[in-house]
Amino acid sequence: MIDTEEKKYFPLKKRISHVFEFVFTMLIFGIVNLFPFSALHYIAKFFRIIFFPLLASARKRIRTHASISLKISEKKELKRFTNKNLDHTVRIFLELMQAWKMRKKKFIDKYVEIDDEARKIATDTSQGVVFAEGHFGNWEIPIPAYASIGFKIFFSAQRLSNPYVDAWTHRNRIGYGGGGPIYLKEAEKFIPLLRKKAPLGLVSDQDAGADGLFINFLGRPASTHTGPAVLAYLGKAKLAVGFCIYKGRGKYYFYARELYRFQSKSDFASTKDAAEKLTRLWVGELEKEVMKFPEQYFWVHRRWKTQIPKKEN
Repeated sequence: MIDTEEKKYFPLKKRISHVFEFVFTMLIFGIVNLFPFSALHYIAKFFRIIFFPLLASARKRIRTHASISLKISEKKELKRFTNKNLDHTVRIFLELMQAWKMRKKKFIDKYVEIDDEARKIATDTSQGVVFAEGHFGNWEIPIPAYASIGFKIFFSAQRLSNPYVDAWTHRNRIGYGGGGPIYLKEAEKFIPLLRKKAPLGLVSDQDAGADGLFINFLGRPASTHTGPAVLAYLGKAKLAVGFCIYKGRGKYYFYARELYRFQSKSDFASTKDAAEKLTRLWVGELEKEVMKFPEQYFWVHRRWKTQIPKKEN
């Protein structure tokens, strides 16, 4: 299947580039998996130091966001925060290289503590549920963590540009034991699944472009996707947030909070009204948690890229 797609969509030069990228990814995979999961934070620090020149752009973006949103102005404090955030960011990607370990319940039991409310949401099957997540903590762990207690979540995913790396990532995600990934081109599946009382997870804090809803996030207007809110409303489901926070030595604490439960279409004046109010609700929860653990947010991404259009005179 991959070979067919490569021949159909990519010229020879690009296919060769994809092969080299995949080989490099597998090389990093082999090296990272020489170490225990609990040691990856120290390996991330090592990578951050040796690849210092290559991380200049990332450091600059983190410093800019932290100085504006967190009001960090003192140079030493800003440098310390930037290094901690880079350590966290690099560690997340190293942990993804060991994602195959998350298929095992014994591994989850050792490294992930699931709080009582998250378990309660999993046992309530009266409605479907949309979990809204951000790029905060480790946003991949909740799927296998929930699968380890028998709660199988379908989750939104995006195809990677390299088909070899994409196929490898897809196999890992299928192996989590959840409902499996649903790619953006298959988005029509979301509402039918929710109406069948299935759970769905979405990481939705990326910049939404000119069509997004502008919501103040960490002190600045941010173009925001309304997908989780609209799906919960139209899918007659609950809306919840989930967070998985790093506690040290490979250990994580996963907690979730229910924010909305569908009652009837009259819950809101319109779908647009539901989209705005529910989006503000879950983004507000994300903001509160980020302020508790700011070094675990993905400050590298261009969250505030899209600006509010200026009104014409």
